[in-house]
Parts: sequence; structure tokens; C-alpha cells
Amino acid sequence: MKHDSNCVWSVLGSIRSTYTQDGAVLLDVKKGACYSMNVVAARVWTAMERSQEGITLTDIVNALEESFPVPRERLESDTAECLENLRRLGLVSQNDRRLSASASSGGDSTFDS
Repeated sequence: MKHDSNCVWSVLGSIRSTYTQDGAVLLDVKKGACYSMNVVAARVWTAMERSQEGITLTDIVNALEESFPVPRERLESDTAECLENLRRLGLVSQNDRRLSASASSGGDSTFDS
């Protein structure tokens, strides 16, 4: 499956999140629906929340690489699948627009150890 690593992903404004050691719980306040996430999906979500202009798949994978010692290709594939699942659930949006150079290289998408 081919993934566009340059499209921009954003969290929808109606979604609230809370984190635990086991992952995260999301609440869609418009739908009144809750969703649970494992630790990896929670890290994907955190990367998107920290990036107010949106974030690319490449930037999310770069941030995840610091925490998960798996081959980059697998991390990219799993992250793309996670993003697609979030999109299908109506929790995130995907845009084909490119980020500005300063936004795509920004530190907002990295995680503290």
C-alpha cells in the first residue's frame, strides 16, 4: 500500500483526549462517542495534537522512531494504517496541502523521552 507521506493530518476540533499509561481515550463531543487507543496510537495522536498546523506522516514517523525500535518501513506502514482508521472514524482530517518549511521541520512533532 502506497502512502502519501507529504499530506497533512489534523485533529478535529470536537475531539478531546486524556492519557493513561496504557494509551489514551478520545471523546468526540459532537457524536458523544468514546474511543480507546493503545500506546502507539496514543503517540500518533500526541504528535498530531502538538502540531497546530497539521503534521505529515513523515514527521509523525520521525517522532515515533525515537520511542519504538522497529524498522522504519513497518513504523510507517503501521502509522499510515492508524491514521486511516482515525480518518474513517471521523476523528482526524487529511489534506493534500503541503506544510510550510518551518512547520514541517518544527519541533512540535517530537516526543520527550
